[in-house]
Amino acid sequence: METSQKIRIGAVSYLNTKPLIHGLEQGLGADRVVLSDGVPSALAERMARGEIDVALLPVIELARMPDLEIVPGLGITTFGRSRSVLLLSRVPISSIERVALDRESRTSNALAQVLFAEVWSHGPKFELGPLALDQALREYDAVVRIGDKALFESPPDGVEVHDLGEVWTRASGLPFVFAAWAARPGVVDREIYRILHESRRRGVKVIDRIAEDFRWNGHHDPALVRGYLMEHIQYRLGAAEVQAIKRFLAVAERLKLVDRLPEIRLALGRWTSCHEIASRQERAESSTVEVEREPHVADRT
Repeated sequence: METSQKIRIGAVSYLNTKPLIHGLEQGLGADRVVLSDGVPSALAERMARGEIDVALLPVIELARMPDLEIVPGLGITTFGRSRSVLLLSRVPISSIERVALDRESRTSNALAQVLFAEVWSHGPKFELGPLALDQALREYDAVVRIGDKALFESPPDGVEVHDLGEVWTRASGLPFVFAAWAARPGVVDREIYRILHESRRRGVKVIDRIAEDFRWNGHHDPALVRGYLMEHIQYRLGAAEVQAIKRFLAVAERLKLVDRLPEIRLALGRWTSCHEIASRQERAESSTVEVEREPHVADRT
């Protein structure tokens, strides 16, 4: 098969994707797929332009490209502390007036806005900020910081650290889904489905090797990486995760962060048992899909 006929897959170039894409990087499915990488926002733009067929996309993009289909069972999720999606603040939450958003991810930026509105009941101004943390903290009261830089950078003294995954789970009782494999309609067949799942299975078996090999900007900390990948990041997308996606997107739509509330479409045109459970849970809930407010969220350091 010629490269031009292969399924073009885009993967996020962060540490937390390594177990998902390990098999692909090692040549799994090379006769069917061609792999490239990029930051989440760049992958979304490439998908919108038709340059890739399947991508590990931030879930907010499901509302912006509603025809996309999710590959069942796989995602980048957390239940509680994420360690790599943070709000760093120079002042208490109630005193924040301006927030610098991270240029690399739209989902994490939307999550921060959801939590300010629904949990902290506070409405600062949000702007895309500079990439350099020290500059962002000089110019803004708080900064959204995601990915490897959030995991490895030490926050300056006196800065409050709020883990957005932890705040979401405390308030909603749900996991948070940062990204999922999303595909153009009809692109994912059973072989592609099996390749993506096998890639994850191979990756989770070699987390120790991934941790030992991974370096970021001169940082090499296998213990930190191992703990992060094994204790904070999960890769299954089941009933609770589907419910969490729907709730997050519903709140984002109500806050006008997205134009529409999309239907969650699954590749292969079928529902697995876990998604059927999620559907029943959704029908049993009231039509109001709000994140519960917390009277106080403790600062994390």
